[in-house]
This record gives sequence, structure tokens and C-alpha cells, in this order.
Amino acid sequence: MPATAEAALGGTYEPVFNGIETERFAKATAWPTAGPTIVFIGRHEPRKGVETLLAAFGRLPPDTRLWMVGEGPQTAELRQRTADEPRIEWLGRITDAEVASRLRGAEVFCAPSLHGESFGVVLLEAMAAHTAIVASDLPAYRKVTGDGRDAMLVPPGDVDALADALRRVLEDRGLGERLAVAGEARAGDFAMDRLAERYVHIYSEITRDPRCRGRR
Repeated sequence: MPATAEAALGGTYEPVFNGIETERFAKATAWPTAGPTIVFIGRHEPRKGVETLLAAFGRLPPDTRLWMVGEGPQTAELRQRTADEPRIEWLGRITDAEVASRLRGAEVFCAPSLHGESFGVVLLEAMAAHTAIVASDLPAYRKVTGDGRDAMLVPPGDVDALADALRRVLEDRGLGERLAVAGEARAGDFAMDRLAERYVHIYSEITRDPRCRGRR
């Protein structure tokens, strides 16, 4: 935070946003799937809310699929717990290219974290892939999704609310498309070329500052 840096080091600071390579996700080939599909990407640990997602998924229609990308301390336990659920694919670590393809192929990206998120770059990546977002209503995710305008946000840890939101987005194609279109536009605000333009502007302002003359 600028205030922390100013207090510790002095000077003035201007924060810039996290950038993503939007075209890599927008132009990815959609991974084929046999039905309406949700994708989760992240570490399998308690704060990520994986158990909440699995409980909510169990309440969805039988043609729904779930791609679980990543691994972590809960992976073995959760895989064993859902061993009789053929609709869930535990993919482990996959390449960046496959991540983009899976995001492009899924109808919904779900981020059910309970706490501890600082921003949410993976939400932007899903948005760039034209994928609707269902996520926990956390301050970091509200920042990414424009206070929830570009995604469906639900109370963290609420299985009923998460299942309802996922069902609505999967079954209401109009809603899912509206969220995907809004999210794609939002992701554009964080594109790498816009970040580069921001850096150029900042450095131009710095070099015009009289205090910097004679230090080049």
C-alpha cells in the first residue's frame, strides 16, 4: 500500500494494476466437454473453499461437470471423498496453454475462497477467456469484478448460495452470456498493453519533474 511505503521510506507512490495477457486467453481453443462445466483453478487448501465447492457441486444437475485444476494438502483426502463421483476430473498441475483452453471451454469459473485473497488475477484470466464468474463476496474479488457487476458473488462458505448461483448461471444462458461479456470487457482494463501505457505515462511524468533533472 502507498501509505505503508511512504511511512517506511518517504517519498510518494502511485499504485498500478496487475496486468494479464488477455489475447492468450481470448484466442485459446476451447477444451471439449461433455456437458455444462465448472472449472476451479487453485491450491487445494482450506482457505480456498474447495470443500464448499464440492458440496455445492453435489447439488447440481447430473449432467454438470467439474474440472479441478491444481493440488495441495487437501487433494488426496478430497479425491478419496469424491472417488465415486465420475463427473469430477482431478487434473493436478497443467500447462499454461491447457489452463487457457480449460477456461475457454468451461461455462463457469468458480472461486469459492473463504478469506485471505489479495486480488484475483485468475478471475481476470477467466474473464479474458469469455467465461462467467461465480465467486465468494470478498473485498479482493469485489475489486476485480467491479463491486460484483461483472460476476455473481455469494457469501463465503455458503453452500446453498453457491449451488444456487452456479445453477442459475449454468441454466440461464442469457445470464451466463451477459456475465461473460461484462467480464471480458473488464479484463480488457487490465490488459498488458494498457499496463505498459500506464508505465510510459508515469515515467514521462517523472522525467519532466524538475527534481529529477541532473540525476539522469
